[in-house]
Amino acid sequence: MELPPEEMSRTVVSTRRLDASRQRVFDAYADPEKLVRWWGPAGFSMRVEEIDLRQGGHWRFTFRAPDGQEFENHLVFEALWRPDLFIVQHVSVPRYRGVVTFEDREGGTQVTMYWTFEDADMFARIRTTVEEGNEGNLDRLTAVVMEG
Repeated sequence: MELPPEEMSRTVVSTRRLDASRQRVFDAYADPEKLVRWWGPAGFSMRVEEIDLRQGGHWRFTFRAPDGQEFENHLVFEALWRPDLFIVQHVSVPRYRGVVTFEDREGGTQVTMYWTFEDADMFARIRTTVEEGNEGNLDRLTAVVMEG
């Protein structure tokens, strides 16, 4: 997937190849019970207020950090095209659009996540945290997919 240069300057791209079919990997995104098991920062818990995992559906949840601090999140599911594409809009701050592609690779699936942030200044402040967080998400995603 190619992004315009002005978007690439505000985008984190993270990629991982998993030893599973595209459908199995996509299901870890599209099944609410699986999604809440791996999405989010390591060590945080998640309280889900609403999850309507369909195009136009809303996902509202609160992350609780190990120190007790809470972070409210609101996402809208823009697209769920099985088993190729998953797109969300994070409509709470920091605002971003998340595009995830699923491609067949060497008998498995390559997952590529593109998180494009609205605000360049905000992006500059949190870029490293997002990059590290994505790697943790991909680690937990892999574990959930491998469980079956």
